[in-house]
Amino acid sequence: MDFSKRQIIGISLILLVMFSFAFLDIGLYSSNENSDSSISASSAGDDGYRPDYNDIILYVHQEDSFDERVEKELITALETKGLSVTLTDEIKDDYSLPFAFVNIIDRKMLYTPVYSKSDIDVLIGFSSAGKSEYLDVVGSGELKTVVFRTDATNPYQLLVQGNIGLYDETKGLFTYRSYQNHIAQEVAESAADALDSQIRKGQ
Repeated sequence: MDFSKRQIIGISLILLVMFSFAFLDIGLYSSNENSDSSISASSAGDDGYRPDYNDIILYVHQEDSFDERVEKELITALETKGLSVTLTDEIKDDYSLPFAFVNIIDRKMLYTPVYSKSDIDVLIGFSSAGKSEYLDVVGSGELKTVVFRTDATNPYQLLVQGNIGLYDETKGLFTYRSYQNHIAQEVAESAADALDSQIRKGQ
């Protein structure tokens, strides 16, 4: 079957558009985001001795490329707030340094090039003593008994566990990658704001 020059150009343009919407980060859009959070914090010791948690170990649960994008955006957001971040890809009971985690436990995303929406549930947590054993990192819902041990060298401990719900509606003209990157940034900024507000509270 022979194709005319016009047909070849037309097919090429269609393939180019399909490639753009699948792989390129291009978009012109407006978004409406709503978020709510439920965060609890427990502490022990003398709040007057609360240290500056400038260096933290960060774990971001990884299942796909979206989680990888959230991780990158989260590092940027936390470093913008003055925190120095060291990544870990394993869960240990004790890191011996302040430990924070972010885990996207549910993600519903509907994409079209002109209208998309997302509903995302995120778990966050922080332990000033690096005790991940007291945190629900995987979202099991299991209640854990917390034991704080303070002494002269560690006079204050802080434990934070919470949930963030993020809902987004975006309208305009945008590629799938553009929308994914937009949502990853929103998730990361929401998680960074929530962690920072707890870590810095009272400082």
